[in-house]
Amino acid sequence: MQLDGKIGLITGGTTGIGFETAKHAFKQGATAIAITGQNEGRLASARDALALLGDVTAIRWRADQPDDTKRLAGVLKDKYGAIDFVFANAGVCWPTPFGEIDATAVQSQMMVNFTGPLLLVQALVPIMNKDGSIVLTTSCLHQLGIPGYAVYSASKAALRSLARTLSAELKDRGIRVNTLAPGPFETPIHGKFGMEPAQLQEAKGYVASMVPLGRFGHTEEIVDAAVFLASNGSRYMLGEEVSVDGGWSNL
Repeated sequence: MQLDGKIGLITGGTTGIGFETAKHAFKQGATAIAITGQNEGRLASARDALALLGDVTAIRWRADQPDDTKRLAGVLKDKYGAIDFVFANAGVCWPTPFGEIDATAVQSQMMVNFTGPLLLVQALVPIMNKDGSIVLTTSCLHQLGIPGYAVYSASKAALRSLARTLSAELKDRGIRVNTLAPGPFETPIHGKFGMEPAQLQEAKGYVASMVPLGRFGHTEEIVDAAVFLASNGSRYMLGEEVSVDGGWSNL
């Protein structure tokens, strides 16, 4: 199995891609998985569901709180000693039309999507085993020009650039860094856009029409890629990006 005997961390692991990846990681032999989330209720529900599959630790963590990151690293060190992979999956998407972009919102989105993962990796590298793997979640949107997503796309472009730099900095430690770039997937993140249901469905229909495969992806269609990047199966990949977006960024 791809993750046989591995211990890993998945941020944003209470719903969507993070939660499904945690489930798949256990099915692929992971010894233990730590997940993070912000909402105590969702965190408890995810922990209970994953506990049926293996050793799971659920930790409340906010990407925009540096003290949370230090605490998270301490919890993982105390419980596991060392970890083998990190899937930095947590992020936010707040679409805003150009002309209405607010400086505070820019800083907040960059903090969660870029600064948070950067500080997380910095805190966790000292407790990562050699041959460890770091997977950063970017987005197909940093390769496209979609109106309303200027800040989100820029934050993911910064993360893509970070992966290249960290790859050069960490290779001598035996730690690989790669990125996973999802396209539009059926996850709870869309419900956080603040749109009315009819407006949201219209927007989703418009997005689906631009995807060559003509639909949103399902979470089970990306977890194999996430687990592959976290595993030794990707040991000859460094600084790469794997796109799982129905062909949107390539066709």
